[in-house]
Amino acid sequence: MITLWADDVHWSEVLRQEGVSFSPGPRLAGRTVVVLNQEPEGTAAQQVWQHIQSGAGLLATGGNAVAAWFKLKPMHRRVRWVAPEGDSPLFRNLGIIDAETRGTILSGANSGVTDSGAKAIVAAPVGSGFCIILPFEVSSVLGVTGSAPRQFYADTPRLPYDTVARTSRGDVRRLVGNSFRLLFAHQGLPYVHLSSVPGRDRSAFAFRVDTDFGPRKNLEAVARLGERVGMKFSWFVNVGAHKAHLDLFAGLVRQGHDIQLHCLRHTVYPDYKRNLDNFRAAKETMGEAGIVPCGVVAPFGEWSPNLNRAFEELGFEYSSEFCSAYDDLPFRPVVRGRLSRVLQVPVHPVCIGRLVAARASEKQIAAYFRKVVDLQVARQEPCILYDHPERIAQFEDLLADVLTYGKERCGSTTTMTSYARWWRRRERFIWDASVSGKVLKVTAEQEDRDLSVVAEQDGRYVLLPVRAGEHLLSDLNWQLLPEPVPFDQRVLQSRKSSVLLQARSLNRRVRKNLQGHRG
Repeated sequence: MITLWADDVHWSEVLRQEGVSFSPGPRLAGRTVVVLNQEPEGTAAQQVWQHIQSGAGLLATGGNAVAAWFKLKPMHRRVRWVAPEGDSPLFRNLGIIDAETRGTILSGANSGVTDSGAKAIVAAPVGSGFCIILPFEVSSVLGVTGSAPRQFYADTPRLPYDTVARTSRGDVRRLVGNSFRLLFAHQGLPYVHLSSVPGRDRSAFAFRVDTDFGPRKNLEAVARLGERVGMKFSWFVNVGAHKAHLDLFAGLVRQGHDIQLHCLRHTVYPDYKRNLDNFRAAKETMGEAGIVPCGVVAPFGEWSPNLNRAFEELGFEYSSEFCSAYDDLPFRPVVRGRLSRVLQVPVHPVCIGRLVAARASEKQIAAYFRKVVDLQVARQEPCILYDHPERIAQFEDLLADVLTYGKERCGSTTTMTSYARWWRRRERFIWDASVSGKVLKVTAEQEDRDLSVVAEQDGRYVLLPVRAGEHLLSDLNWQLLPEPVPFDQRVLQSRKSSVLLQARSLNRRVRKNLQGHRG
């Protein structure tokens, strides 16, 4: 159904995250949507143009689209971010899209707004077809690495912040998904993709605990909270600080909790060798206590190719660092032109400590996390929150309410390891889908009862088992999509330049470096 014009590792991974049926290569016949991620050469440009005018959909950037759509007049400029404006379906359940790249602004743009104040996206009919022209190339944005201090909007005296990935990969992907929804809808077709959560649930809820330097009494308080709310947490153990408490974690394993690795020394080194030594020693120490970790979380959410290389060498199945990505579906980072063998499982990056630093009241903290849950449910994506034993023990009643709310709204709970392993099955699953007339045809080599195909159309959706078969669209059990969460224009306050933010970030970085020498 979808053609990816030029095979590209970043684009292919985004399409796999979305769970769509696509084929790389410059094919047009029978394809309802063309992703023009490279400028077509020679007569191919005219063929693309004719294909779109005859009724197909086009998703491209201004630089690539101009080869086929001659009237476009792109202006090259830096695009720091793109924000929703109005109620365009392109921005359904999206936040600010941090791009941090050089892009193209088109004079005919009519949707969204950039940091310069210019309109961002062209969404317009062309003949019988429809075009969506983005102001940046997706692979260029996803190729941006590194981290930066980023503020997050909250109704608090100060805005909470943390050091996170420079680009908001999750909202880039969601913009692509919403573009597909609009392009298929223009042709009267449903948007068909794999569900991002196991089974038939609307979302999945998980809670991650980074143990850091919490004393045993706080670790025990976290365990009691798990019993209180009826959840199994994913614990990532600072072995250097908690070597004497590995018996406690071994007991939690027997109770069904998910016990994984944080570090030996609470620091991330710039080089491969010291990172390898740090995490190898920690993994071996846990193994001696009968705990064999398959997942890892780096201190401070930091990520780098050298760190990833160490994780690959040690055979970890997944890691989770918000300096790589946050609020996104699992994916494999591109390292030296290839996909990492270590799956990245993003979480929401703001914890209670960041909200306390923003001088938030307990009521404001609870309201912030409830909004995070509501947004992820509206997106029909998993919601993974995280925190540390010190704050969990301090705000136990507040967190009990938040976790209970998350369980009820999401409809199911999971652990990070269970979810990562389910996602690895989803990655390997071979399937295809096509719509002819009013019939949806699903092709699959086998059946997986924990995987679902989602069809969305006209504000409704339906979940189907992933197995070979044909479905008459009118006979399916359609349900209303969750009510979208409208974009709050106050969020734009978080992108205002701030000398105070830079100073606070520098101070925190110094404190982190000092803390890294503690154990």
